[in-house]
Amino acid sequence: MKIVPLVLLAACGAAPHTETPRDREAIAFHRQSRIYSAATSGHGNLYQLFTERAVALLRHGGRLGLVLPSGLATDHNAVQLRRRLLQDCDVDALVGLDNHRGVFAIHRSVKFLLTTATRGASTTSIAVRLGESDVGALDAAGDDPPSTSEWFRIRLTPSFIHGISGDSLAIPELRTALDVAIVERATTLFPPIGSEAGWSARFGRELNATDDSDHFGTSGLPIVDGKHLEPFRVHPESSERFIRAARARALLPAAPFEHARLAYRDVASATNRLTLIAAILPAGCVSTHTVFCLRNPLPPAAQHLLCGLFNSLVVNYLVRMRVTTHVTTATVERLPIPPPGYSPSAERDIATIAERLSHSFDRDAWVRLNVRVASLYQLSASELRYVLDTFPLIDVDDRAAIAATYEPQRPRPSSPFYL
Repeated sequence: MKIVPLVLLAACGAAPHTETPRDREAIAFHRQSRIYSAATSGHGNLYQLFTERAVALLRHGGRLGLVLPSGLATDHNAVQLRRRLLQDCDVDALVGLDNHRGVFAIHRSVKFLLTTATRGASTTSIAVRLGESDVGALDAAGDDPPSTSEWFRIRLTPSFIHGISGDSLAIPELRTALDVAIVERATTLFPPIGSEAGWSARFGRELNATDDSDHFGTSGLPIVDGKHLEPFRVHPESSERFIRAARARALLPAAPFEHARLAYRDVASATNRLTLIAAILPAGCVSTHTVFCLRNPLPPAAQHLLCGLFNSLVVNYLVRMRVTTHVTTATVERLPIPPPGYSPSAERDIATIAERLSHSFDRDAWVRLNVRVASLYQLSASELRYVLDTFPLIDVDDRAAIAATYEPQRPRPSSPFYL
């Protein structure tokens, strides 16, 4: 199948961060028109409207080819649209490219999908090639149909997608068969951190830096932004904004600032040194909307354990497949994370190391933490090396130290998740 000559519908770029009056008009139209049943009822992502309308206009057996933002595969608010596509169309190919070379006149960090499908039959298997950075690679696709073309690296079925992502049907950026194997094992071993079988973890925002700015002052509780967080550590002493405790309590009746809680940065990128950056916010500070905080009351050791897991390279690897520029709560709450009591000795070790790293960086401790986490996820030595190679901005000597220290453990016969 030749991909390049396809006449593609440019369904529009990524949704803007701030809604304009024109955006609001479009949102009002689609909600009132009763034409768009699969489009989100939340923020107005126009690519969803274009896609749903394209499907509706197709006759039985008709074909579509769309250039779409990568959010089609991963956005939480595109769940209904993904379900509609998989049920009403035979999605035969997904090709993921980034915009580093400026193919489109939009931000270079945006990723997009070339999507082809036929109306009238449900999807059975999708030929997938994700993570391309050179549009010229499309020239090698050839004329073979996606179902038989060797150009596509992997093939995914709807049942597999449901197995790794649940009802969200999110399609991570799985580039190779090794990615598929690692992700499938992780989701088989461990339930989502937000599930009842896991930690039942819920994350949310506290203050909004814009909407609540009238309440800020020069004294009181320090206000922490994402920029104040680094892996394992937070710097409320660097804050330049404050809020009085009484005012903070009025805005946040649950008074989360009265106790320490795990937090992570919202804004990130799959190309940064790390994508999921977490630390324990101490009592006596408040965070803004650029930070998501744990809302469940967990003991300190459990929070340090989760902090250590979040900052590990293995969990960051799993996150990067589902992230563009924001680490949403939906993404984090779907992460396969060892449930409480899965491996008490490893949990104690990871929690102890994470607490130590919250005071000062210790390279040997950091290496040991990553080794322990890799063992929990039952990676082979070659799989760990593969994961480490996806972090080019991590010092090569540090990555080598992790690989050299790692000794794969014999897999546990089963996971408590399935007992």
